[in-house]
Amino acid sequence: VPVPYRSKAPILKGWNALRIGLADVPKYFTGGPQNIGVLLGEHGLADVDLDCGEAIAAAASLAPDTGMIFGRRSKPASHRLYESHPPARVKKYLDPVDKACLVELRGLKADGTTGLQTVVPPSVHEQGEEIRFEAGFDGAPANIEADELAGAEIGRAHV
Repeated sequence: VPVPYRSKAPILKGWNALRIGLADVPKYFTGGPQNIGVLLGEHGLADVDLDCGEAIAAAASLAPDTGMIFGRRSKPASHRLYESHPPARVKKYLDPVDKACLVELRGLKADGTTGLQTVVPPSVHEQGEEIRFEAGFDGAPANIEADELAGAEIGRAHV
């Protein structure tokens, strides 16, 4: 999914229905500064988005292993990608006190449709930081059952 440089949100109308084949890449990615988003859910791709330092630390030992982890300098290892079957649906884990999001499992929308994406390396975050893979974690997302992913202890941790 094409995303404007230093942005997290696609602006192309109908982006959630867009399927870019190899021949279409030059049409959507012209070589100038631009971010890249990957469509979540449809083929089982799920992003565990760790929104606070405590969740990132807990995920290092509690989250299921995966070969694809990325983040940025100020929030390293804040995204873990998985391939889940059946596709996982979005689920947020909130702080019980201030209701801030701690961890978000992102795949299909709550209604089971496609419409979520995540910005991946080599994009640039809104604050100017390069989004990069963690060393040794630029491989394939791990395969995992959706129920196992949603019930992983990282999602239940009181961080």
